[in-house]
Amino acid sequence: HKHKSLADVDPETYGKMKKESDALAAAFRREGVKVIRNETGNSPEGLIKLHTGWGGEPSMSLYGKSAGLVIGNCFVNMHEATTSSMQELMAREAIAEMFMTHPETTWLTMPPIYPTTEHANVGPFMAPEPKVFEGTVLCGIGVSDPSHIDDLTKPRSATNELAVEVLRRMLKPHGWKVETVYFDSRYTYHIDCLISLLEEGLMAYPKRSLWTELPEEYRDWEVIDVSMEDHKLGAENNVVLGDKRTVVAEGTTGFKKDLEDRGWRLVEVPYSTIWSTFGSGPLCSTAAFWRES
Repeated sequence: HKHKSLADVDPETYGKMKKESDALAAAFRREGVKVIRNETGNSPEGLIKLHTGWGGEPSMSLYGKSAGLVIGNCFVNMHEATTSSMQELMAREAIAEMFMTHPETTWLTMPPIYPTTEHANVGPFMAPEPKVFEGTVLCGIGVSDPSHIDDLTKPRSATNELAVEVLRRMLKPHGWKVETVYFDSRYTYHIDCLISLLEEGLMAYPKRSLWTELPEEYRDWEVIDVSMEDHKLGAENNVVLGDKRTVVAEGTTGFKKDLEDRGWRLVEVPYSTIWSTFGSGPLCSTAAFWRES
């Protein structure tokens, strides 16, 4: 079904995904979040076909986070390796308004993943999935075996060492450190589907999933050990709203209990069709938050 709309070739799956996406937007609104979302039922043809010339695939509208990351006062535009690499254009007017309103904000852009005649994807490559701590950005590099860490000829998932160095130099003048952790890529492809930063001092991930240690200043944080059952549902790809609330794919058991025992409230949404198709959950579908306080 290459180059065809999912709504035309598989209306049943399209219907399920639409309901899940609508449920996510509705959950945010119930929790007091202002949602910027195209709800007209139509997308401009130019946007849909924006990079079919080199990528071959039309735009995919589910990946809001692919616009990039907000790191302090910096909006860092990043690029997914698939059709979502131009998602920032879908929110360009809103992002431009934020820049006009807040003069201290800076726009930075990572090198886009464009092909050449000899290489399908040219590094440095980094999807918008690093974890942002206070003053530190943690980049996860996925490899399938720890022996591959020092062998740069082996495949990398999510990003590579050169991209991490580019981001480090980019953010240094703005007072940010950039660190690296290597994870087992057999668990997932992006670190934002593996590690959840819940609040200061608390994170969640399957404890056996990291090949190397976290930066020293975060090794004393409490870690919720996510079970494989909950991990496979996308538990860690949740969206923390503040005030001990998080939007998470429905169905988790141990993860839900661990958070509720700590006074958290889980806002559960159906997301199994989207997750099982793309391996991306609510966080990947959500652009960066603009918090008033």
